[in-house]
Amino acid sequence: MIKKETISRFKEKLKEGGFKVTPQRVEVINALLELDHPTAKEIQGAIEERYPMISPSTIYGTLDLLEDIGELIPIQEGEETRYDLSPEIHPHYICEEDGKVRDIEDPEIEKKLHELMQDSSLNVSRVELNFYGPCKNSRDNGSE
Repeated sequence: MIKKETISRFKEKLKEGGFKVTPQRVEVINALLELDHPTAKEIQGAIEERYPMISPSTIYGTLDLLEDIGELIPIQEGEETRYDLSPEIHPHYICEEDGKVRDIEDPEIEKKLHELMQDSSLNVSRVELNFYGPCKNSRDNGSE
């Protein structure tokens, strides 16, 4: 039910912005909801069975649009970009071994980031806070 409500919210946001709600855009949003911080290629892989003719430009165009309306955060990791459909300011932990991204949920960090964004002397338009290190499994299986 939450997924349907989220899709409906995105459809409304697109309409309010004067953008068409196409099946391809809805499928990109579905893939973003189903996958964990996916790349554009992972999104294409998730939806090409239903839409085999979907082009990378359609996917990238939808990602750009979602970013422009404040609903998507791109996370640059090396040469790849991953996408987070959670636009609230929050830090990420990025595995240096495989590039997987996970959200860090810490209310104190998020509160401080919001305070810094509202500091009128900074004129902040975007915040990215990424922590890097080995994947948890590597640390657990490594030498202790």
